[in-house]
Amino acid sequence: MLNLVAPGPKLIVAKTENQLALKQYLQEQFQAVEMEQLGLGTDYHSIKCIVCVADAVQPAAGLLYLGMTQTVEYVLCQLMHAEAKPLITAVRALPQVIVFNSLGEHAPVVDKMQAEFQCERVAIRDVLQRENNEGVIVVFLMQETEGGRAFYQETLFVQQSYEDLIGYLRIHAPRYLAKAFAPNAWHMVDLHIYDRYEVYDLQYKRMVKAIQALGLGYIVTETWNREVSTFSDPVGTYHIRLLTFLEPLELKKLLVGLEYSASNRRIVDLNLVWHNKKVSWKNLLDNKEIRKQLKDTTAPFFPKSNFFAVQNDKALLIKHCVETVQGKLSEEDKEALRELERAIVALGKEDEE
Repeated sequence: MLNLVAPGPKLIVAKTENQLALKQYLQEQFQAVEMEQLGLGTDYHSIKCIVCVADAVQPAAGLLYLGMTQTVEYVLCQLMHAEAKPLITAVRALPQVIVFNSLGEHAPVVDKMQAEFQCERVAIRDVLQRENNEGVIVVFLMQETEGGRAFYQETLFVQQSYEDLIGYLRIHAPRYLAKAFAPNAWHMVDLHIYDRYEVYDLQYKRMVKAIQALGLGYIVTETWNREVSTFSDPVGTYHIRLLTFLEPLELKKLLVGLEYSASNRRIVDLNLVWHNKKVSWKNLLDNKEIRKQLKDTTAPFFPKSNFFAVQNDKALLIKHCVETVQGKLSEEDKEALRELERAIVALGKEDEE
């Protein structure tokens, strides 16, 4: 998960006297994927609704979880059909879910949040069995892989409106997350995406894919902006606030590499701001270790003044950054990025014409 705070899928409980029969019907009707609680299954990012199938005769039998790509409204309408009605004794909504990517040490994060809200600490399985839907379930994501998700065993059942709570957590997520790590373990930075063709939907998809593939960090907030220069028209920009475990200079090196496509065409401008100061490519050239990497580690150390006297320093740095990025990507990730880059370049050419 790239976002520290994100909406979870909508949940409904369907009670039945024959769990297996209802499960089979839902799998056939909706191509539903069987899941373990909120996490395991195929392509869970596309899951919009989870139906928890409960045994009306033996409540202790536990729930069966079926994930669906359809909206909860569509699923509910389909459950009203005559074919499904005999299988269902009751349907009810569960509280809305907020997924908090707690990372690090999870217990301190949950402790701090519990101390600040009117809430109850309860196991995931228990809260999904309850009849009460007046509140919000905050679940804490520990791990996310291709095969599924792992959640902290406890959740917080918060008596507050969903909209207010998710808005508050998106702003204050770093404050809670600070309890999970040592003070200097992470940095909060701002990434400004500039695209003169304004193909921001594709640029955003490419950036998110790169953040995930390279492990650059976690998105805290996102916002649109327009910046005005003395010598040009207003330029649309997209700002991402990123929580990263990389040092800012190391992150900047990767961002310089990501400004270029696999065919070495510059397709975007990525500015990094840390502590309200722009981290420039010149800051990379100021770094002794990076200069030595560029010049060859076996060569004698070049003083800064001599180094800047070489006219191709920036080109050498860009080549080094692009090679660093490509070296960290898997073949599958490279192809996914290339596909987005081809679409960006194609739309750019249309605008030029």
